[in-house]
Amino acid sequence: MVVACIALIVALGGTSYAALKLPRNSVGNKQLRPNAVTSGKVRNGSLTAKDFRASALKRGPRGPQGPKGDSAPGAIPRVAFASRDPFKPGGSRQAVAVGAGAVDLIGLDVPAGKSDYTSSSGRVTANGPSRLIANGQAVILNADAANQPVNCQIVLVGSAVRVIGNDVNANIAAGGGFIPVAVSAGNDIDAGSYDVRLQCNTAAPGMTFHRGNLTVSVAPR
Repeated sequence: MVVACIALIVALGGTSYAALKLPRNSVGNKQLRPNAVTSGKVRNGSLTAKDFRASALKRGPRGPQGPKGDSAPGAIPRVAFASRDPFKPGGSRQAVAVGAGAVDLIGLDVPAGKSDYTSSSGRVTANGPSRLIANGQAVILNADAANQPVNCQIVLVGSAVRVIGNDVNANIAAGGGFIPVAVSAGNDIDAGSYDVRLQCNTAAPGMTFHRGNLTVSVAPR
C-alpha cells in the first residue's frame, strides 16, 4: 500500500513537472492572451526602435547643423560678373585712355555705381581646388589716322597678380569705329577669394575704351 502511494505521488509529480517545463520556442502569438505582456514583464533596454511602430516613437530635438560638405563633381559653378559703360544714360561720357602700360578696363573688385560700372558681383570665391574660366570683351576706338595694335589680357589677382591665358593682339583700323576685342582665359586655382581683371595696353595715343563686360565662373575640380 505504501509503495503504491509513493508511486502515485511520483507519477503525479512527474506529470506536473512535464506540464510546467515547456520546450524552447514553443510559445508564440497564438499562446499569448491579449495584453498578457505588460511593461513590467519587459526588461528595460531590451527593445529597440525597430520593435515599435513609427507612429509610436516621438521625434527627438533637432541636432546641431553639421559642417558643410565638399561640392560634388558636376556641381553648379559660382559665377561672377562686371559691366562698365561710361556712355550709358547718366554716365560720365568719358572714354578711358588705353596707355602704354597695362590699364585695368574691367574688374570684379569695383562696385556697381563707381567709375561707370553698371553692375558688379565682387570677387569670386573658391572653397577648394577649382577651375576658373574668364571671358571678357572690351570695345575699343582708334582715333589715330593709321591702323594701330592693342594688346589685351586677363589678370588673376589673389595672393599674387598673374596673367592667365594668352594675350590677344588686335589690329584696330583707323576710323573703323568701335571694335570689340574678346579675351578668354582659364586657370586652375586653390581655395581663396579672387579678383579678375581685363587689361589692355597700346603705344598708340588715340586708343580709348568705351564699354565692356567680364564674366567669371569657378567650378570644383
